[in-house]
Amino acid sequence: MIELKDIKKRYSSKEKKYIGKYFLRNLFADLKSLFNGKDDDRFNVLKGISFRIEKGEHVGIVGRNKAGKSTLLQLISGISAPTGGSLRVEGNIIPVFGQGNISTPDMTGCEYLRFYASALGASKKQIASLEQSIIDFSEITQIDTPVKFYSTGTRTRLSLSTTLLLPADIYILDEVFYGSDVFFKDKIAAHLNHIQQNPGITTIMVSHHEEILRTFCQRLILIEEGKVIADGSVDEVMAIYNSRHIPTPETIA
Repeated sequence: MIELKDIKKRYSSKEKKYIGKYFLRNLFADLKSLFNGKDDDRFNVLKGISFRIEKGEHVGIVGRNKAGKSTLLQLISGISAPTGGSLRVEGNIIPVFGQGNISTPDMTGCEYLRFYASALGASKKQIASLEQSIIDFSEITQIDTPVKFYSTGTRTRLSLSTTLLLPADIYILDEVFYGSDVFFKDKIAAHLNHIQQNPGITTIMVSHHEEILRTFCQRLILIEEGKVIADGSVDEVMAIYNSRHIPTPETIA
């Protein structure tokens, strides 16, 4: 279960350039250490977000770029803390991002897999039991080669495979199909279908692709400028989103 009540998040302009780097728990310094700006130098990203997600729900978060979606996922994942309101999360969370943040390029693929899984809370025993399955899922044959020699797509496959195969109660899925070839996308889709067959697992997905949201989500939450604009069925919320953002012939003219 996930419950947000009047959640707010504010950054100083000095922090803005750092926001995208804070995706892995325990790997980077807390954002609070960056709060050196004056009050009038800060900007609000989330402006009072409230909703509840029950155990076993599959919910999509939609909105234009800079609506606050990634910041919201960081708060739910525990990577960053809200500056106002209350947040309650029950269950183990794994954040799954479409472009893995490979911050240790001199590690081999195997070393990075173990490092990444450990950073996400997996025990040595869990990692040892899942390592070969992760390698097989990733289809990376050069797993003992330093990551710095991997292509962007191969790095993405390594990060996605590691996170998707780790056990969790809640999966935070941020553009997980981005940057993968069509064959690996099919593999991700099949694995997500398998995950969602477990009634005890909750998924929260951010995507700009309507077909993906319709396939994997039962409910959508629309966010604009740090506020919840709509919360309901996929059909209802997509209709609202499209009506607000798809230009009409009159607006184009």
